[in-house]
Amino acid sequence: MGAYGRIWEHQRVENLLADIVSRSAASIAGLLLFVATTVSLMRTIVIPRMLRSVIADAVTTSVVGISIGLARIRKVYLKRDAIMAWAGPSVLILMLITWLVLYLVSYGLLLYGVSGQDFGSSLRQAGSSLFTLGFADLDTGDQTIIDFVAAATGPIVIALMIGFLPTIYSSYLNREAAVTALSVSTGEPAWGPEMLSRVALQDSVADVGQVFQLWSDLASRMRMSHTMYPVLIWVRSSQPYRHYLVSLLAILDAASLTVSLTTSVDRRPAFNLLVQGGQTMEVLYAIVGERKRSRRNLPFIGRFFPSSAEQQQVESRLPGWNRKIIAVEMASDEDALLGLRADAVESLSRKERGGITLSRAEFDSAVDMLRQSGFPIERDLDEAWIQFSAARSRYEYAAYALCEMLDAPPAPWSGKRRVPTKTVRPHSAVELLPEALHILDEDVPDSDASSAPPTAETSAPPNDDSRVSPPEGAA
Repeated sequence: MGAYGRIWEHQRVENLLADIVSRSAASIAGLLLFVATTVSLMRTIVIPRMLRSVIADAVTTSVVGISIGLARIRKVYLKRDAIMAWAGPSVLILMLITWLVLYLVSYGLLLYGVSGQDFGSSLRQAGSSLFTLGFADLDTGDQTIIDFVAAATGPIVIALMIGFLPTIYSSYLNREAAVTALSVSTGEPAWGPEMLSRVALQDSVADVGQVFQLWSDLASRMRMSHTMYPVLIWVRSSQPYRHYLVSLLAILDAASLTVSLTTSVDRRPAFNLLVQGGQTMEVLYAIVGERKRSRRNLPFIGRFFPSSAEQQQVESRLPGWNRKIIAVEMASDEDALLGLRADAVESLSRKERGGITLSRAEFDSAVDMLRQSGFPIERDLDEAWIQFSAARSRYEYAAYALCEMLDAPPAPWSGKRRVPTKTVRPHSAVELLPEALHILDEDVPDSDASSAPPTAETSAPPNDDSRVSPPEGAA
């Protein structure tokens, strides 16, 4: 064999070895990609656990990051909301597309590894099998098993996603139905003091515990559904000034005010709501805010009560001073935060110890509005402020951080936003009360005339040619 022959033979062996190595590596990479995609699919939409997926997280982070980046260009909240409304649904669609593309690539790599085809032909064959199109006409006798598995994978993934969407939107509709119903009392955007003032104007203060209990149950369901399916966190309400986080914050503020200002109203539903709602805020913050290592315990942070020694005598007279309630809350908080992210837990611990950012002047202004509405103010305001501050410190930091991250409606008492935005207040029923009384004075007969006994003229039926009946009680 001549020199040229030996060189040619050497090159042929090198090419054969390179081909074997590349196809073997492709087979291994395809198998690993198949396993990773299947695990992501199972962890995201099949297994009913609070499990994270690198692929799903990457899709969510990318979509949300792009949405936030585009929204920050807009200075007007309504335009930012219109952009952010696409984030949640876009995550769902892109998850399906990402899984299908990853399966396509994985089967293409597997086919390339076991066949003599080039990668383009292998990818074409994988697509034909995965999407059950059947246009690939190559001799695939040695790849039949891969083709069969690929043909089953496509419909299974799409069927799982079809079954997943009703679950997502069922949870969404249940959440939004409660938010919409609450908006009648809290206004839009929702605000806790406005809720209590409207309740007082309707003489329904005694029934406010039922609303607290309803939202306590909703908060626990929200905590479960939004941890199992984190994409729900980014699905916004159908109205721009309506948002589940702002509504939850508003009713938590209403519960804190009720606990702080009253003694005649049953405070047990309010305490239960503060526990359930506060845990929901903390857990959602831990999911969205931090994604690092986990820890098992959250130190009790003095949920309802500040811990300074000089305030202990005042605290002992507060309506919430109940060691049994505190013990139950400590235990439930420890249980709720098992396995959550350590950085988020430490951040909550540090920030909640720092007290609240809401000022005493804002609290006094809200109390003045409640007094005008007839809401019972039955405690000393200094003590009430301490009680309210301690109760609100349980959820304020997590709520403010979430509202900023999600760019929630700029409601009162909801913190700042990424883009400086003017606070939007709901229409005040107390301010509209004089106008409502003026309308009644014009349209409703006075009480003396309406209570006068009917005369023959007033009790007689109207003539047939009468087109307008006289007002009831008119003489």
